[in-house]
Amino acid sequence: MNRTRSSSPRNQGRGSLGGVVLLGALLGGCETYFVDPHPPDISTLSREQVLKAQDLPLVYGLIFDLHLPNAAECTRVKEQLTAAFRTALLPPGRKGMEMYAQDLSPGCVQPSSRSYPYSQYAAQVRQAEDLFGRGQVKPVLLYFNNVELPLPSSLREDFINLQNGGGNAPQLWALTTQEVLSDTRFAQSAPWTYSSDPRLTARLAELARAQLPFLQLEQPPAEGYALFTAQELSWVREFKGCTRPSGLDGTNFVYGPQTVTVNAAQPPRFQVTVPRQEPVPRNQKIEPVTVRFTLEVCREDCERFYPTPDGELLAWSATPGCFLTGPL
Repeated sequence: MNRTRSSSPRNQGRGSLGGVVLLGALLGGCETYFVDPHPPDISTLSREQVLKAQDLPLVYGLIFDLHLPNAAECTRVKEQLTAAFRTALLPPGRKGMEMYAQDLSPGCVQPSSRSYPYSQYAAQVRQAEDLFGRGQVKPVLLYFNNVELPLPSSLREDFINLQNGGGNAPQLWALTTQEVLSDTRFAQSAPWTYSSDPRLTARLAELARAQLPFLQLEQPPAEGYALFTAQELSWVREFKGCTRPSGLDGTNFVYGPQTVTVNAAQPPRFQVTVPRQEPVPRNQKIEPVTVRFTLEVCREDCERFYPTPDGELLAWSATPGCFLTGPL
């Protein structure tokens, strides 16, 4: 609500004007009620905060489990795989981290019993979380195996447990043989052809470009959002919350229908809590979350009387609830 104000000081003649109004009512003998000659200068402000989908840092690791009798070929293939997926997963400008490669078959000779070193994986996940923040890491592990044999039961169980590991569970991708693919579940896979195939990595690299990095709904900053602009802080003295969507709270004040005095040295901030969603491939759609709410703000004379929509004359500061839009 906006009103044109006189350029003269508002306090001038307040007492005498109020007395004249009351005296005139008494002398006239007519039925009347008190009207504050200087009611609170109140209005409404609408707020909107949009939480959008954002790219997560791309954290990935390579798992080599190859069998190649030639040592030089072993080195060449590992270098080829490393370079190809480094280019596909971490192009210039993308935020992310390459984890240390795990070699389950040193020298490209597969032992009959193999296992995945989970403790080393967990340590690198903690390192990535220290770098990018908790909840911002969804690793991708790429497994390479060129042998037409089922996985040993120990390694197969490790991969099952790894993918069922809760919040830090990675997506396990594979470039491997049909025998392995028929026996073990992978999030994404491509068939191993032959080690000198120039398009050996093409299919999995194409999947990576289409689906990575993962998307997740952005999380609000820990310090919350500013409730008012710098210009609004220059004139808002007090405010109340008129509407309250789910998950909305004051960061350094109690949000609600009661009056809050603005401290310009510690401007009010608000927080929005949204359910944390699992990261999804980027070719899936995440709808943004929009939080809207309304404030009633007072510029001056906040302690004086104002007629409510119900016809009551109440002191604005001392009365919970919004006078212009109704209760919270």
